[in-house]
Amino acid sequence: MMNIGGNIKRLRQRHNLTQDQVAEKLCVSYQAVSKWENNINAPDIALLPEIANLFGVSIDTLFSDHPEEDSDLRSVMKEDGVIRVVQIRNKKILKVTPVVSQNMPPIEIAFPHDCNNSTQYFKVEVWGHVIADGSINGDVVCHQTIKSGEINGDVKSEGDIKVSELNADKVICQSITDCYRLHANTVECAGDIISAHLHCDQITYKHA
Repeated sequence: MMNIGGNIKRLRQRHNLTQDQVAEKLCVSYQAVSKWENNINAPDIALLPEIANLFGVSIDTLFSDHPEEDSDLRSVMKEDGVIRVVQIRNKKILKVTPVVSQNMPPIEIAFPHDCNNSTQYFKVEVWGHVIADGSINGDVVCHQTIKSGEINGDVKSEGDIKVSELNADKVICQSITDCYRLHANTVECAGDIISAHLHCDQITYKHA
């Protein structure tokens, strides 16, 4: 029965479901779920697609020795129209670290140059350090630092922002460095804001 019982239990707990709730969704008894998780019985093969779908994983993941790695990518997959950029080694998303290293190299991205609100305006979320070749025309969530020529859109960065020009409604970051022109309605920042031309309605300094 391999690891399927333990994997079902871990996936159920990760989704904050009780055995009764899983049983109800799969139209089986809670005793059946309990027996699966204790490796007394295995689920009927016909139920495997439904179990995988319930937890948002592949059928292979149910039998995997490392289900947390197999489901790593699925954990960031959402149906919300956001372009997501990740770095993957084997089946695991590389862990984002504050320092650029061999294990976490920067992600260099060429964004479309002629975006506007009516044609190619987009939202992007990046797991890593971003270096953009020119301008970013869209909302950006970055799980580390951002370096770009220009950003036209809201920005949420867990690291620093280094950009020549930033035009946004809201900016959340650790610090803003080497910014020639910053125009935003609100900025929430834990560190320095360095800008030659600063136009902002409200700035809130938050502790890191």
